[in-house]
Amino acid sequence: MLRDAVLLLTDVENSTQITEQLGDEAASELWSAHDQVARRLLRRFGGREIDKSDGFLLLFGTVDAAAAFALALHDDLAQLQPPLACRAGIHHVALVERENAAEDVAMGAKSIELDGVGKAVTSRIMAIARGGQTLLSADARAVLGTGPWRCQSHGHWRMKGLAQPIELFELAEVDAPMLPPPDSAKSYRVLRSDDGWIPRAELHHGLPAERDPFVGRGDALSSLAGHFDGGARLITVLGIGGIGKTRLVLRYARCWLGDYPGGAWFCDLSAARGVDGVVHAVAQGLEVPLGKDDPVQQLGAAIAGRGPCLVVLDNFEQVARHAEATLGRWLERAPQATFLATSREVLGIVGEQAYVLATLGRDEAVQLFERRAQAADSERSFEPDERALLPTLVDLLDRLPLAIELAAARIGVMGPQAMLDRMGERFKLLASQGGRHDRQATMRATLDWSWELLSPAEQSALAQLSVFEGGFTLESAEAVVRTPTGDGSLLCVDLVESLLQRSLLRRQGRRRFDMLRTVHDYATEQLAASLALGDAGNHCAVAVARRHWQHFAAKDELSAANDRCADLENLLIACRRASSQDPGSAAGLLLAAWAAMKLTGPFRAALGLAEDAKQHATPDSALLLACYRVMAGACMLLGQRGQARKHLMCATKVAQASADRIANAQVWCQLADLDLSEGYGDDAWARLDAAASVAEESGDLLLDLRVRNHRGRLCMAQSRMAEAEHWYRRALERARALGDRRWVGGLHGNLGALMHVTGALDTAKEHYALAVAIAAEVGDRQWEGNGRCNLGLLLQEIGQFEAAKRELEDALTIGRGIGHQRLEATCLCNLAIVFESLAMPEAARAHYHQAVEAARANADQMSEGEFLGYLGLLCARVGRGEEAHRTLHRADELLQHSNDPGRRGLLAAQRALAAALLGNSTLANSAMSQAESLLGPLPFGSTSFAGRLMVEASQAVHGPAQTVPALGSANRSS
Repeated sequence: MLRDAVLLLTDVENSTQITEQLGDEAASELWSAHDQVARRLLRRFGGREIDKSDGFLLLFGTVDAAAAFALALHDDLAQLQPPLACRAGIHHVALVERENAAEDVAMGAKSIELDGVGKAVTSRIMAIARGGQTLLSADARAVLGTGPWRCQSHGHWRMKGLAQPIELFELAEVDAPMLPPPDSAKSYRVLRSDDGWIPRAELHHGLPAERDPFVGRGDALSSLAGHFDGGARLITVLGIGGIGKTRLVLRYARCWLGDYPGGAWFCDLSAARGVDGVVHAVAQGLEVPLGKDDPVQQLGAAIAGRGPCLVVLDNFEQVARHAEATLGRWLERAPQATFLATSREVLGIVGEQAYVLATLGRDEAVQLFERRAQAADSERSFEPDERALLPTLVDLLDRLPLAIELAAARIGVMGPQAMLDRMGERFKLLASQGGRHDRQATMRATLDWSWELLSPAEQSALAQLSVFEGGFTLESAEAVVRTPTGDGSLLCVDLVESLLQRSLLRRQGRRRFDMLRTVHDYATEQLAASLALGDAGNHCAVAVARRHWQHFAAKDELSAANDRCADLENLLIACRRASSQDPGSAAGLLLAAWAAMKLTGPFRAALGLAEDAKQHATPDSALLLACYRVMAGACMLLGQRGQARKHLMCATKVAQASADRIANAQVWCQLADLDLSEGYGDDAWARLDAAASVAEESGDLLLDLRVRNHRGRLCMAQSRMAEAEHWYRRALERARALGDRRWVGGLHGNLGALMHVTGALDTAKEHYALAVAIAAEVGDRQWEGNGRCNLGLLLQEIGQFEAAKRELEDALTIGRGIGHQRLEATCLCNLAIVFESLAMPEAARAHYHQAVEAARANADQMSEGEFLGYLGLLCARVGRGEEAHRTLHRADELLQHSNDPGRRGLLAAQRALAAALLGNSTLANSAMSQAESLLGPLPFGSTSFAGRLMVEASQAVHGPAQTVPALGSANRSS
């Protein structure tokens, strides 16, 4: 019998894994509780059970009833111990209902069966959902009424076995967050395009957007797909430069994105010249931060962790000799990953399948020319006689996409016949040499032709602009570019605009420009041929490079960080160029580069830059001082405190010899920071007093800001909270007056930490959120990580454990990415606290141990002692008495000489509670007295972690009737 039906299918997420973790008996009890919850709700909402496995196949009279059931089921399953999360799919469809024979029912068969494709569709919808998520088909959404829910489209999805995509909607409570479901091998999101449905995975991927329409290559795309379907794991697309390898592999990755649940990731190796370059490019493309271990191995693990994914490695030819040492290892380490490389030569490693890419077909090449010409000049249309010339024109361009695009871009000033007249003979010569298509000759001819179309002033400008790395602003171009003699009336802005129109420059955002790497390399060669540019004294490579580094040497710390450190590559190359020829400029460049690199990382690269510059520094020079300061700062953040102090002692000697009081004061601030991290508060305060005097005498407002901030940090470390707030707010006033957005965000983060400790959690949360937002805005990865770390701990304290976990995992990723060892250790400790709150003691214990090891590797005894306090209390809670005693005793040894009463008081409270839990009343009373003595006088808040810990410890030691003043938080700040 055909009937109109509302089907709801559920399935418990990770059911097999849960059974393995709990064991069969305990899991059976949990599944029984799951079934009771579902069947109770089924009676409440008037549904009918049709079938059951891990979840249920249910039949409802209305979509509203099914929706209400699903939302209630998610809530109730989350209350079980351990909590469960189920996927739910709802579909409204006509199905065939048939009854089983009575004798079959007596043998265990269901009383009715539902047949029809709608059941399979419901199953697909359910399978797409995340745990805790309910998805509806468009048919179900169409008849859904109003209720205590909201419904949101997640787009159209292609499902295996179904001819057409269907639109899916998520149903959730009004205030619940909605996350798009992930793609899978059987179902993935698609978008409508001119040529049909195109997969578009909702998971994050690393594919750059297509800037203009893709033309042709249907056979090549199908061939690549066929090779991968046949089991290939590495295909190298071979062809000469400019043939369109990059566009082809990107198009494949985008069109077949749904086949790779782990995403498709584009890695540009064009700048790589060795293994380090390959690793850097792949880490950037995969968005994977690298730590201190073997980077090739780290990337292999990261790729393996993404499961079935596609890694696109573009421009591998110049590092083909390193393929086995990099790509070969990743093929072995990540068995589910697929690799698609482009190269001018075979990589020569096991497992490689080569695909030789031909030039465009003639019709495709003509179509590409027409489309690009139309984009260059929207009012241009070809007359019949002109159109007849296009096949010949594209043939002479070897049907190379790059050559065609460059030619088409000139259509506004030159028609097809003029193009043939201009470069026809040269291209005929190249094409007539025995059919040989030499890539360098062909591309050089194309670029020579583009070059010859420029005026002398435009040629000079393009060559000089090649001195930039990573793009440039108009202001930077004006500082570097000089026009030839006789063209002094030309403005740089006119030249840049002209080169933009000729497609030799590209826009890079609103204010920046860059050029294709091929064009950049060609222009660099022209710059090297200085005599061809007119006045050799003004336009030779040495003079242009000098203007480049002199321009960037004028940047200070604030301007170096502008536009999310957009000029970092220019600062780095300028520093390297200037080190051997202009040490005075190199000093400023090194400090400016460090100002950017300490925001973005990696810190180890900054250390290498300073060490290289130091080879060119003379004794007592500004460059030597800058090298020591940068090396100290990098070592500090890398956790190498001993090395940092050595570098700072050397910097002190150089600064004293130079009689530069501001340089001395800056070194004192760095030493104060180091003293503070090692617990030498008195030494730190004395150095800050001396630096403050210099700041006042010199009027250096940025130095004054740093001193105020350091004083706030020192007061807070010594639990002098009112003084700390005073100094932080004074520093914030100074940062606002300077217009230093980065410091404004950092000081909000410090104020958040202060409010956190004193229990003003709502205010602390506001400060943290603002700090994170500003750090992300200005590109400060270091302070963004700090803010997320502290925010994560606060969210844990107010019971938002999953949100806390996400913030801390993000902070940990940042810390490892930029090499911030202390932040990494702190995040590990805070994650352990979250796992402890989630009743996952083994995960918590493992993270505490990792945090302790990280602090120990950093020689950070204060942090190591704190982490051991948390670990010791956890051991006591789970009955590991001997380990708890040993761990807490070691923590006490490490912290007993600390001048921070809050830190020591917290440990005493942890020792008291642990002793009470383990039945040692004598030790519990003694430690409790110490905790009350240390923490009692301090102005901590009632909602802080330490305050709640003191209450718990007091009740465990003295009895439930006892209360104590609520005290401060063990806020893990970095």
